[in-house]
Amino acid sequence: MKPHRTADRKARWRRLTPALAAGAVLALALPAAAQADTAPTPPQYTAAGSTTLKGGLTSDIAGSAYLGKDGQFHWTNALTAYSTSPGSAWARTFTNTDMGAVSAGMGTTTQKAQAPAYYADAGTICYQLDKDPAFPIPSPQQDDHCDVIGVWVDPQGTWHALLNDEFQFDPWQTKGANATIADKVSTGHHNNRILLATSKDEGASWQYAGPALTSAWDDDQVIDDTASPGQSYPFGNSGCRLFIDYSTGYFYITYNVKIYKKPASSTLASWTEMARAPISGGMASGTWQKWYDGAWSQPGIGGIDGNVNSIGGLNVSYDPTTDLIAWKGSGDTASASYQAAKVGADHLIAFADASGRTYTANTLAHTIVDDATGQSAPDRTVSYRDPVTGQDLTLKAVDDKYENGVKVVTGGIYVTQTDPATGAAQTVDLITNSAYYKDPVSNHLYLPSANNESAISYNAFSGLYRIVGYDGNVYETADLGNPNSWKVVGLMPAGSNGGYLTSLDNGSLTNQNVTGRSFLTISDLNGKVVDIAQAAGDGSAAVSTEYAPRDTAGDAVSADAAYVLRVGGKAVTANRGPGLDGGNGAATGVSTWKLAPVKDVRGSNGENSGFYRLVDAATGKDLQVTGSGAAAQRAVDAVVTVGAVQADAQPLTSAGLGTPGGSDQWYLQRVATEGTSLDGSTTYRLVNRNSGLALQYVNERMRLEQQAPGDATQYVTLTVR
Repeated sequence: MKPHRTADRKARWRRLTPALAAGAVLALALPAAAQADTAPTPPQYTAAGSTTLKGGLTSDIAGSAYLGKDGQFHWTNALTAYSTSPGSAWARTFTNTDMGAVSAGMGTTTQKAQAPAYYADAGTICYQLDKDPAFPIPSPQQDDHCDVIGVWVDPQGTWHALLNDEFQFDPWQTKGANATIADKVSTGHHNNRILLATSKDEGASWQYAGPALTSAWDDDQVIDDTASPGQSYPFGNSGCRLFIDYSTGYFYITYNVKIYKKPASSTLASWTEMARAPISGGMASGTWQKWYDGAWSQPGIGGIDGNVNSIGGLNVSYDPTTDLIAWKGSGDTASASYQAAKVGADHLIAFADASGRTYTANTLAHTIVDDATGQSAPDRTVSYRDPVTGQDLTLKAVDDKYENGVKVVTGGIYVTQTDPATGAAQTVDLITNSAYYKDPVSNHLYLPSANNESAISYNAFSGLYRIVGYDGNVYETADLGNPNSWKVVGLMPAGSNGGYLTSLDNGSLTNQNVTGRSFLTISDLNGKVVDIAQAAGDGSAAVSTEYAPRDTAGDAVSADAAYVLRVGGKAVTANRGPGLDGGNGAATGVSTWKLAPVKDVRGSNGENSGFYRLVDAATGKDLQVTGSGAAAQRAVDAVVTVGAVQADAQPLTSAGLGTPGGSDQWYLQRVATEGTSLDGSTTYRLVNRNSGLALQYVNERMRLEQQAPGDATQYVTLTVR
C-alpha cells in the first residue's frame, strides 16, 4: 500500500491497492507446469503505442469524454484534495475538436471551464447536502468531497453526471473526539456514496441532483457503532464508471464495494458491483437498481450491494455485527461458504484438495506438507479442481529470489486460481498476515474477483460489450443485464490498466461509448495513453471475433453486395436535394449502398476495425455528414449527404494521440429487442462513429439524432437489390 499523498495529491491509492497488487503478482506467475493442463491461455494484447497527456489534464478520478448537443467535444475531470485550500477542489471541462486536440492545445487552443467544488464554500456542488431543499441527505460533518465522473447529455442539451462523494472523514476519530473538520479530512479516511449532478452552462457550474447509490450497511448513510458494532465497517459505494447503453435502453454504473478494518482504512475485502437505470428516467435519483443475488432487485438508495462476474458465480455477504465476509454458492456436487481468514503468527495454512486429503502450508518456511505422510508435497505443489466453483486451484511453495543482491521474488505460498474454460487466472502470494478465503467445512481455498473499476463500451468489432479495468483482463459479454456473463477474451499489456481508467475509440478520439478492434486506454491519474492492439489467439480460448451483421434475408453482410438501406422503412436515397431524403424504396432508381470495411489502424494483417463506409454503388461516393467543421458534423440534426472518401484516422504516436477519421465512418449497432441480450439480434441502428448519433429521417432529410431506446423509426435494414 502506498502512503497517503499530500493534500495537493489526494490519498486515493488504497482504492487501487487490491487490483494493482494482483497485477504485480501476475508478473510472478507460476511456472507452466503448475497450471492446470486443461486451461487455455487468453491471447495477450499488445501496446501498439503510447503517449502522455499534456500537463493540466490529470486528476484523481477517471476522465470523461463526451459531446455536447452542438457536437463540440469535451473532456471532464475532477479533483477534491484532502486540503483546506478552496483552490484544491474543482471540476474542469476541457473543450476542443477531439481528445488529441485537447491535449495538444493545452495552454493555447483548448478552452477550460472550472467549476469550484470546495466542500466549505457556499454554492459549490456538494455544499451542506443535509440542507439541500430538493434532495437533503445526511451529512454529519458537512465535509462532502464530490468529484464529477461520467457525463450524459440529454436531448435538451442538459449535462448529467455522477458524483463520487467522499464524506464523514475520520469516522472512528483517530484524530480525537475534538478534532476539527480540517484535521479529520487530512486523514483521508472517509465514508463514500455516489450522487448525481447537472450542468446547464457546459461545466461552468454543477448542481447537486440527489443520491444515486448508497450503502445498506450504514445507519442512514452514516458510519457509527450502531451500524458497525464489530471490528470492521463498510466503505460505501465508490470508484464508479458510467456507460450509456442505447442498445438496451439503460444507464449502467460499475462501482466498488469495500469492507475496511477499524479504525482506519485497511482493506479486508473489495469487489465490483453494478447498478442500472432506464434511460427514459433521465438519470434521475430514485431510478437506479442494484444487482443482487442474480437480479436487479435492490434499490440504488440503501439497497444491498451484490457482486458481478464473481468467480464461480458466488454471492458475497457481509455481517457488520460478526465481521463475517463470505462468498457462498453451490456447485454440481457441493456447497460452500468461503470465509475471510488471515495467515496467523504461526505462518500456517491448513487446506485440503478435492479428494479431502489435507495439507499444511508454511508461508515462512515455504513448505507444503502432506498431513497423512508428513512428507513434502511433490514439487512443493498441490493442484485440485474445486467442485463448487469449477476453478482449478494450485498452491505452490516459492522461495525468495535474488538478482544481484536485490530481491525480485518474495517467497511464500503462491495460490493460482484458473478458469479451465477460458484460461483466465489470478495469483496471490500468501505470507504472514495475508488475507485469504477458505471454506471451513471442505478446507478449499478461494480467490474472489479483484476490485476492477471497469470501463465499458459497445465494441463494433465483436458486436458485444467490451470491459477493461484494473485486473489486467479484457472481458466481453452479450448481456450487461446479466453481469455474471463476462468472459475473458484477452490480457491487457503491462502498464495499460493503471489508475482511473477510461477507454476511448482510437478512430474518432471523441467516442467513449464505442470501441473497435483496437482502442485506447487513458489513465487520468498519470496521463498515460496506450493504444491497445488485439491479438488473434490460438483458437483454444475464448477470443474476440468479428461479428458479421445480417441483411433482411438473414445473410451476412458482404462488401461485394449492393443494398437498399432503409431507416424506419424509409429508403436512403442520394438522388435529390442538399441532403439525402427518404423514398419508399420501390423505384428502381433508388440508391443502393455497399459496405466497405474500415481497416483497423493497429491491425497487422489487414483486419477490419468493425466500422464501415457506406458507398453509393452508382457514384462511388460515401455517406457522410455535412457541416462546416468537426463539431457541426457531429451535432444533433446535422444533415447527411454523399461525398468523396474522407481521411482515415492516423494512429497515436509518442508525440500525440493522432488524428481522427472523417465523418464517413459508421457502425451497425445491435439492438436488444427481447430482454437485454444482444445474442441473436439482427436489429440495428446505423450510428456515426464520431458522434454516437443515429441516422434518422427527420423533416424530410436524413439526419443525425440522439439515439432513442425503443424507437423503431431509427432501426436500419439492409436488403440486397
